[in-house]
Amino acid sequence: MGLQHSKGKLLYQQARSGNSEGIKALRNEGASLEWTDIKGRTPLMVASMNLQLYDVAKTLIELGADVNSLTVGFSPGTPLHFAAKRGLEQMVKLLLLNGANALVMNVNDQTALDLATDKGHSNVVRAIENHICLFSGWMQELYGPGLLLSRNVWVVILPRGSRTLTKAYNLELDIYSSAQDARPRRIIPLWKANTHEPNFNRPVPVVIINSPYGDPIILAAVNENEKQQLQQFLNACQGIPQVMHHSFPFNNQGPNVGPAAHTKIAEDPADLSETIPAATTGQKEKKDGDSSSCVICSDAPVEGAFIPCGHMAGCMSCLTEIKGKNSGCPVCRASIDQVIRLYVV
Repeated sequence: MGLQHSKGKLLYQQARSGNSEGIKALRNEGASLEWTDIKGRTPLMVASMNLQLYDVAKTLIELGADVNSLTVGFSPGTPLHFAAKRGLEQMVKLLLLNGANALVMNVNDQTALDLATDKGHSNVVRAIENHICLFSGWMQELYGPGLLLSRNVWVVILPRGSRTLTKAYNLELDIYSSAQDARPRRIIPLWKANTHEPNFNRPVPVVIINSPYGDPIILAAVNENEKQQLQQFLNACQGIPQVMHHSFPFNNQGPNVGPAAHTKIAEDPADLSETIPAATTGQKEKKDGDSSSCVICSDAPVEGAFIPCGHMAGCMSCLTEIKGKNSGCPVCRASIDQVIRLYVV
């Protein structure tokens, strides 16, 4: 037992020094690939932090190292968390292509995508999104009085991370002002939204998404003739991917995984005449109590808000826990300075 432990430590040291041949030799002698240092890091985790150790990481993976090993130490996470936090795009792609699960959360309730977003690594954000998203592309957002204004936005639909990967996942819609941005301008939890199907008989068919957080989102294809893109976007809102990923549905560790009841699709095509007043006046209709329940636990009522973003996201217990873990706002991922209790008069 002591000899094997010692060999595992030697393999870890060989990984840190970049000696792939030394790793192979020790592995042939029975050394463990999962020996952990005082911070709980495996050899693959250490290699994932340094792009110069790319070949070492590749060797460890080929030998059978666990790409989803999770540490809860000083810097918690999986190898993918470590690579994403440092903006190592090639390392991130290596891990993803070899089975790294991008939906895994660390003890701070952060996915690798969250860490890349917080650090501003837009290249890593795009790499992870491309691996797990159900839809991504440019679309046209209509806004303003009478919906006379429009702007191109980068739109992504992807599953949210989870600490219980055997449960059905929820989808979110991330809207970016530019494909070069790491942080989305707006995040919409689709399982709390109402999505209206487009009327393709109109000159400019649109998809309207009524969210309990903010004004409706009205999206059209960038080119008027691209009705297929609009249909693909609508399908993705319902959990049907634009392109089938080899690892879809990404979190297949259990028998009951797959899309949750994440969005409501209206039976009738959207009526823009009803949507324009809501978009211009800011008036929003509550649907099935969606806007009154905590976005984290979905049980308790909304009791507080994050400062400075102002999102009324959940109950005081969940909001306080998120702030204590230094996690960002679950709606917009902005940093949190304080949590305030709200009172209804």
